[in-house]
Amino acid sequence: MITWRGQTQAEFGFIQRLKELGVDADYEVFDAARDQNRLAGFLRENRDRLKTKDLIYTFGTTATKTVKNLNPDQIPHVFNIVANPVGVGIAASHVSPVHGVTGAKMALSPEVNIQLLEQLYPFNRIAILFDPREDNAVSEVDKLTAVCEALGKEVLLLRLSPDAKTSQLQIEALEQQVKSADVIYVTATSSFIANSGLLKQILPPDVVSIGSSTASLSEGVTVAFGTEYWERGEAAAELAAKILLDGMSPNDLPINEISAEEATLYVNTSHKAASKLNLDKTRNPVVMK
Repeated sequence: MITWRGQTQAEFGFIQRLKELGVDADYEVFDAARDQNRLAGFLRENRDRLKTKDLIYTFGTTATKTVKNLNPDQIPHVFNIVANPVGVGIAASHVSPVHGVTGAKMALSPEVNIQLLEQLYPFNRIAILFDPREDNAVSEVDKLTAVCEALGKEVLLLRLSPDAKTSQLQIEALEQQVKSADVIYVTATSSFIANSGLLKQILPPDVVSIGSSTASLSEGVTVAFGTEYWERGEAAAELAAKILLDGMSPNDLPINEISAEEATLYVNTSHKAASKLNLDKTRNPVVMK
């Protein structure tokens, strides 16, 4: 089990569900601590030991891509909490992943998120906040930009690298831009979640914001469509059980996705902008947080 920023509810859900499915597993956990070089070093130094494993589980896009690229022995691999596995090259397609890896996709597609948001809150000008160092976020930005421009929306791209020495200057530079937007879209970016309190510094309380990940709600985002990390862990466990108990190949197991109809709308009631949403327009279950 390879985590990117420590164990989350996704891992706890995975472990519990796998046990319920009849897999009495022994786990070895390695935390990359958001350091790709540290993870790559671990994989190289422990290649022989990894060959003895029946399965590798990874959390997040960067950890999953690193393991995929440094797993020449094709140990069965199940990922979790990846927003766009096809777009970043982890899988060939959602139906036939290939590369010896499958898993549970975390987020709805950007176009679906935009469609669902417009039901609640029509808008014209959207700011997209992302960390340009994260492949997952950059891939999401490309899709979002194309979707929004096709709909005639004005798009502002807001780059922020919170671990950089200039992060505070970056935040100050973004202040006027975020205030001028009708909506702020926060991409699935692990560096934003790892730096607790960061988004609350950036997101104006009276501007509606939507998170690609439900994890961003606790950081100050107004709304998110999706499901809980625990449920994604359970979904990944269902795939792992088919590999471990039934001998199936990851290549033959479609990636588990959340459909628009299955998604829950999570609303951050502590955020002032939540009062602007027309919740009567949504067909999704609503959870007030």
